[in-house]
Amino acid sequence: MGLPQKGGRRDSRAVDINKVALACSGGADSTYLAREILAGRISAPKARVWVVDHGHRAGSLADAQEAVALYEEMGLPAEVLSVISADATENSLRNARYQAFEQAAQAQGVGVVLLAHQADDVAETVLLRILRGTGLRGLAGIPKERQLDSGLWIRRPLLGVRRQKIREELVESGQRWLEDPTNADVSVAARNCLRHEVMPALAKISTGDPVLAVLRLAGEAGEWNECLQELLESAGPWKDLPSYLRRQSLAQRLRSLGETVSPARLVDLEGALLRKGFAKPTADITWKI
Repeated sequence: MGLPQKGGRRDSRAVDINKVALACSGGADSTYLAREILAGRISAPKARVWVVDHGHRAGSLADAQEAVALYEEMGLPAEVLSVISADATENSLRNARYQAFEQAAQAQGVGVVLLAHQADDVAETVLLRILRGTGLRGLAGIPKERQLDSGLWIRRPLLGVRRQKIREELVESGQRWLEDPTNADVSVAARNCLRHEVMPALAKISTGDPVLAVLRLAGEAGEWNECLQELLESAGPWKDLPSYLRRQSLAQRLRSLGETVSPARLVDLEGALLRKGFAKPTADITWKI
């Protein structure tokens, strides 16, 4: 089958994996990550802090500068990265952050960015994806690491740590952190509503800790995704595969092109390839079998 292979050249000439940046907000999770690095429990050579200012609310720059001061007090060099995004949606802001990370990394020779997502974030992400209609791939939650096309590594060393443990340890050590008041406003974001209203409700009706239940599901989904990748890499001719594997192969190739993946699009492409022997996923690319 003449489909383009996943790839895209990764240019890591200007980055150094022994130079690490922490993407921090001043919040409890970010501050805990900074403390773990300063204590040597997480390796982060030549560490510095980047505080992102999205500029989507009044006072955001002042808050970012306050966070910079916090991390400099702790002994880490810190600076504000101003991020411009088309809108305030979660996806747009994330893409803008990653673009800012890549630009700063190229300018400073940084090879790894550490993010402070923790276990409760994973459970919330999986539940939000379920509500938005995710497939099995989305149930795997937040990856521990990924490499961007520029060669920059994104890593999350706190995915096994619970939110409550982080706050308890910060309080016990006397370490202050900054609270973003918008994080408690359930009208601001679906994640806030899930965190402050849905998760406590689930805890009341669950036979156990709902976060642990979701994390078990995410772990199994992650293992399934790894098995699926191995199946596709060792599979025979595309047209002889079961329909599900044919469509997953197409999905993988679409993602490598930066294209949108949807169940309807996969069915259309699979049908065209089986009927006609070719399909056009984009205006300038033709796939053939």
